[in-house]
Amino acid sequence: MAIMKTLGAMVLLCLMATTASAAAHVQAELLTNVSAIQARKPFWLGVRLTVDPGWHVYWKNPGDAGLPTRVTFVLPDGFIAGPLQYPTPHRFDQPGNIVAFGYENSVLLLARVMPPANLPADFQGNFRAAASWLVCSNVCIPGKETVDLNLGSSAAASPANEELFNDWISQVPVDGDNVATVRTKADKNGDCEIGITWQEAAPDSIEFLPGSLDNYNISSTQVKTISQTTTITFNVQALAGKAPPPATLQAVVGYMSHDGKHRGMNVSLVLGAGSANNH
Repeated sequence: MAIMKTLGAMVLLCLMATTASAAAHVQAELLTNVSAIQARKPFWLGVRLTVDPGWHVYWKNPGDAGLPTRVTFVLPDGFIAGPLQYPTPHRFDQPGNIVAFGYENSVLLLARVMPPANLPADFQGNFRAAASWLVCSNVCIPGKETVDLNLGSSAAASPANEELFNDWISQVPVDGDNVATVRTKADKNGDCEIGITWQEAAPDSIEFLPGSLDNYNISSTQVKTISQTTTITFNVQALAGKAPPPATLQAVVGYMSHDGKHRGMNVSLVLGAGSANNH
């Protein structure tokens, strides 16, 4: 996958449009789940990217080719944003055996924001997000946009966009998903296995989504499901010329729930001879 990633990046550079509007095929919007802020009451900010049909943008790990979609928040003094939350992406199998991870149609990239304790009753503040992406179809176009939102304070709860935010927050991968038991193991040759026993019938569209390919080459990935058990096998090798990689591989298992919702589970796999763990 490391070789494919290099080749894929070269292909993308060759196909990338050099003169295009920053918002070509993608529209960015800054949203929040409140219409006014309360002191010490956390709320969510989210950048919604709406993508033209037939195009896609990328996850934090774009896969063999592409660039991560990134968002940087600029907040008023005293406000603190948590880490950027990426909803579970989809896998795209592209020509030339190139595998990519990302989003079609739309995505909401989120951060939980904590207001200061001494928020004035007459507070009015500007919240800003700088987003950048690579949008691809048969060509790829880099884009970026800065979007703003003004919010005031309130003594009472003032929710907004609740359904939208609840939907996307539920698609962010979670730890210890109660729908399944997960077992992992890895041997000295880099052969790895993730075993998932589902509490109910196994869902459809199960995808293995490694969190990063910066330190590893991942190959020979297979996903097989029999009854209520899904087995994901793959091989991991450290990339030559890199500093010693992390001993733990972070990944997401994406799936479609029985009610038709896209979900994800965080999985940590300890690499090394005979390593195994349950969670």
